[in-house]
Amino acid sequence: MILWSLLAIVIIALDQLTKQWVISNIGVTDSLKIIPGVIDFVYVKNKGAAFSFLADKNYGIIILSVISLVFCAGVVWYLIKNKPQSKLFILSLVMMFAGALANVIDRIFRGFVVDFIETEFVNFPVFNIADISITVGAVLVIVYILFFDKKNA
Repeated sequence: MILWSLLAIVIIALDQLTKQWVISNIGVTDSLKIIPGVIDFVYVKNKGAAFSFLADKNYGIIILSVISLVFCAGVVWYLIKNKPQSKLFILSLVMMFAGALANVIDRIFRGFVVDFIETEFVNFPVFNIADISITVGAVLVIVYILFFDKKNA
């Protein structure tokens, strides 16, 4: 369990460090070309969830924070109670947990989530390291359920 905790800490730290770097080095209206034609870094204050869901609601930050914290508590409870054996399944839960907690940290301490990775090759919302962790974790859960979960065979 220590290794999984360290992985969560690394993901959260990487997310928070990159967000702080963006805040310190990129103005809200500026962009930094990382890979021309592929990825830019921009500084976006996202007060909502994916695709700015609930961004225009005053209570959105509270609702999204509570949902994320309940999810994180549920993951911890599940891991302790059920002690799953599949490393792939545990990895997916840890990645989703770390991403959700990293974005909650932003919501609680900043009042918004810092998004900064913008794709130029496809029209897609700006995102961050936590979002990547959540998405990869979700994909891994699906892979696990479809191909490795013996109960669903």
